[in-house]
Amino acid sequence: MNLQITRLRVEQLRRFRKPLELRGFEPGLNILTAPNEAGKSTLVRAIRAAFFERHRSTVVDDLRPWGEGSGAAPQVELDFVLDGQPHQLVKSFLGKKRCTLRIGVRTLDGTEAEDHLAQRFGFAFASKGASKPEHWGIPGLLWVEQGTGQELSVDPARDHLHDALQGQVGAAAGALAATGGDELLDRFRAQRNELLTSTGKPRAAYLEAGESIAAWQSQAEALDFQIASYRQQVDELAALRLQHRADEAARPWETLRQALGDARRRQQVLEESQARVQNDRTRLLQLEGTRGLLVKELEGLARQQSDAAQREQALAQATEQLQAADAAVATAREHAESARSRAHAAREASRVARQEDQRRNLRQQVAQAQAELVRSEDALRRAEEAQQRLAALRDGAAGVPTIAKAQVQRLIELDRAERDASLRRQAVATRLQFALPEGVVLGLKTDAESGELQARGERLLDAPTTLRLPGGGELVITPGGDDLAQLARSHAEAQQELRAALQAQGVSDLADAQARLGAAAEREAQLRLAEQALAIVAPKGLEPLRGAHAEAQSRIRGAQEALARLPEVPSEAVLPADQAEAAQDAATATEQASATALAQAQRRQAAAQSLRDTAQHEHLAAQAALADPARTQRQSEAQAQLLATGAEHAALAARIEEANAQVREARPDIVAQDIDRLQRSIEQMTRGHQQRREDILLLENTLQQAGAQGLEEQRDTLAGRLGQARRRHAELQRRAEALDLLCSKLDAKRQATLARLQAPLQERLQHYLPLLLPGATVQIDAGLAPGILVRSQADGATESGQVQELSFGAREQLGLISRFAYADLLQQAGRPTLLILDDALVHSDAPRLTQMKRVLFDAAQRHQVLLFTCHPQNWQDMGVALRPLA
Repeated sequence: MNLQITRLRVEQLRRFRKPLELRGFEPGLNILTAPNEAGKSTLVRAIRAAFFERHRSTVVDDLRPWGEGSGAAPQVELDFVLDGQPHQLVKSFLGKKRCTLRIGVRTLDGTEAEDHLAQRFGFAFASKGASKPEHWGIPGLLWVEQGTGQELSVDPARDHLHDALQGQVGAAAGALAATGGDELLDRFRAQRNELLTSTGKPRAAYLEAGESIAAWQSQAEALDFQIASYRQQVDELAALRLQHRADEAARPWETLRQALGDARRRQQVLEESQARVQNDRTRLLQLEGTRGLLVKELEGLARQQSDAAQREQALAQATEQLQAADAAVATAREHAESARSRAHAAREASRVARQEDQRRNLRQQVAQAQAELVRSEDALRRAEEAQQRLAALRDGAAGVPTIAKAQVQRLIELDRAERDASLRRQAVATRLQFALPEGVVLGLKTDAESGELQARGERLLDAPTTLRLPGGGELVITPGGDDLAQLARSHAEAQQELRAALQAQGVSDLADAQARLGAAAEREAQLRLAEQALAIVAPKGLEPLRGAHAEAQSRIRGAQEALARLPEVPSEAVLPADQAEAAQDAATATEQASATALAQAQRRQAAAQSLRDTAQHEHLAAQAALADPARTQRQSEAQAQLLATGAEHAALAARIEEANAQVREARPDIVAQDIDRLQRSIEQMTRGHQQRREDILLLENTLQQAGAQGLEEQRDTLAGRLGQARRRHAELQRRAEALDLLCSKLDAKRQATLARLQAPLQERLQHYLPLLLPGATVQIDAGLAPGILVRSQADGATESGQVQELSFGAREQLGLISRFAYADLLQQAGRPTLLILDDALVHSDAPRLTQMKRVLFDAAQRHQVLLFTCHPQNWQDMGVALRPLA
């Protein structure tokens, strides 16, 4: 079935407040281009609303133009040709709800028109709320919204595709769906699923039977374990009783307690010996410290002799350094005095030079201030004159009556209205021309006036008029025209309104008003010129000018007073200020350098003096120490103490070595290990003996309880129940396996039938797919959607995978190819097809886009395609003109 949209018109719909109409759509490919936010998706939404939304829907507020109130009425008009017959659909929403469908000379309205379109195009309406994808049917499959090209949902259109496929493969394969075969398979599957999961594992009663066997088996194994444990515990009790009686008779832990006492006594002896060794070591350390102190004391006494000689030599060197420092200070002091006198003379010369330079600057300031005073006096005078002119103009304008321009314009309009009324009245009035002999007078009388006519003239009569003739008699002239009286009244009203306006403004006529307006404008212009003149000479007003004048006078007085305070001009020549300052800087630098040198020499002198005094003090102290009698006595005593300490140290070292050898031979670590070993052994033996006694009591009690339970009888009862559970499980297992085998056989038969049913769709897919992926194939799943893609790699190997695992761009490309195949299939079944692609293939690289263009061009040979894009440069090679939306 051929379908072609020929015209689209939208109005008051989103961004299209004003009407937008597109005509001349081609039967094949139509490419509409526009930048982002230009309304491409709005047009796609308009087409969808025209078909999918009820005209009385209250949930289409997204169609309303932004910022519009409740009165907006979005409208869509579509002209299309279906099977050679012209159709026109007009639908408006919200503020003005209506729907009209014209089919040739036939007209359908409202819900009838919408249901007719739904039946023809293969979609449905939502029973409540907005239309959703599950209602869109065939158009929802073939119309791609922006950003959804990779999403392919066949469910809403599956029934239509099944109908199309059944029409091509015949009734035998068409019995695939909605027949007794599928119902029987579904029933067997339901029975099989009652016993098995989708992966073949048991469930429900089958699973419970298996779990029952496991439960009874577990209980039987537990009883078997209890019986075996009972028998083992009987043997264990006998062995424990025998061992307990043997331990009671032998009591082996007593022998170990005696060995433990001997080991502890040996350990005590070793600890006492180690304590004595530790005391000797402490005394040995004390002796070593005393010997070190004595050695250091003797060495210090010996160093005192050599220090005395060194102090004498240092004193001589310090005396020589002090003499040299005294000579350097005297030389530096002479240089500093000379530099100080030169610097004083340079400072005085610089002071005189600055004084004369200041005198010159003050004289220049007086001259500059006097010039500024003259300028400020002139500016102040001109400003005061301009201020006086401005005040005079303002005073003159205060007593003159004024009139506004708008008021004059109103008088002009009233005058024009009066003249227009007069002209209209004259155009309709009766024209009376007269030429009377000399001396002849005619009397004229109307309702409004009386007068005479004589000589020559002309009168316009717009009301009944009576002419009295000279010889007697009258002529009554009644002007014709139904609107003459109205024109006369209008003229009189215009005259009255004009006179009232003139009186309100205090003028005699329009010329007087215009003259007054011109005079006011002239005065205003003179005032503006006077204000501009004042702004030029005094932009900030008179006060700044007066302040500048006073400031100039103040500067003159200040500079003259400063000149008067300066001393007399010196009689000698004065250096320029810069030369005097340079000479002063040089003299000052020399003075500072000489002062620094003097200070350094004095510091060296003080340091030499301090060094000489220190050396002299140390030399005297060293001589006094050598001459002290106590020094000799202390040296003899220290030598004697050193000999005695050495003898005691040797004796203690020998005793410590002998004690250490005895301890090493006795091995205290082994003795400690023997004590620990014997303690553990005693504890273990006594604890084991007690534990065996407790175990015997526990086993006796446990065996008494087990004997009362009747374990053998319980085991026989469990064996019977376990047999029943195994027989039930075997029965359910045979049923589950039989149903599973039956379903697999029926499903294989169904898949073969499904393959024959899908063959036309597979054929159409393989018509397009090689243009994109040469050598590739796509398998159709039971839902009639592309499932598995099989293709060859560069090395010749074959790879396969789910289409949904491909990249975004590849899924979008395969999604469009699938839609083209569905469109071919539906068209062959007599269904109307239209493909709408909103910004499709934007995620395709250049090579894939080129291949998809071939696919699209081929599909456009059989279907009308509306492609909306914001990338016109990508579609210039499609053999059709690009249509901008502007």
